[in-house]
Amino acid sequence: MALPHLIKYIYSAGTDEVIRRGKKIHSAGFVELVDHDEMIHSVSFRVKDDSYSTFYKVSVQKYEDPKLFMIRCTCPYNLGDICRHEAAALFQLQDLIDRNLLFTHDAIRYDQRHTVVKMKAIDLKTIRMMAGQENFEQAEDILRTHKLNIVKAADEKVEATLEMGPARYRVLIQKNEERNFDTSCTCEESQHPLCAHKVAM
Repeated sequence: MALPHLIKYIYSAGTDEVIRRGKKIHSAGFVELVDHDEMIHSVSFRVKDDSYSTFYKVSVQKYEDPKLFMIRCTCPYNLGDICRHEAAALFQLQDLIDRNLLFTHDAIRYDQRHTVVKMKAIDLKTIRMMAGQENFEQAEDILRTHKLNIVKAADEKVEATLEMGPARYRVLIQKNEERNFDTSCTCEESQHPLCAHKVAM
């Protein structure tokens, strides 16, 4: 299978050190999406350095086109075509593209009765990304103030009910054939793939 052009660029333009440190920055969760313009296919990220408590801005333009694509970072690195912050930003950008998370939230509506979370094991970074900050914080609040009643937990499938005042939600999470997570909830959240109730569970 051919590598996506963004990943090819990292490996062709970056030194071993740049690639290694770029992966480290990305896996530590130090890359934050700041802005995305779907019309002109441009994004900007706020990237925290892996050695210093310094943040740099990385801008990527025309990211969908291997020939026109441009990237720049505000750091002073000038020893090669790509710095570690740019490498980390490109790893994050490819991750967002692969997970279909690079979109205008108003354009897509999710049905909580069935959403798939593409991760092989429980991963808080992915959960936070697919829930959004507001849902993630609400889930933490739910855990402090309410009790999830586990109805069934067997064969890689967990069912629970959550009572919040007059509202009662039924939540289900199970592994599918691809070893990702199928999720379901009876709430009306439509902005993100994961609602606060699924995150709490």
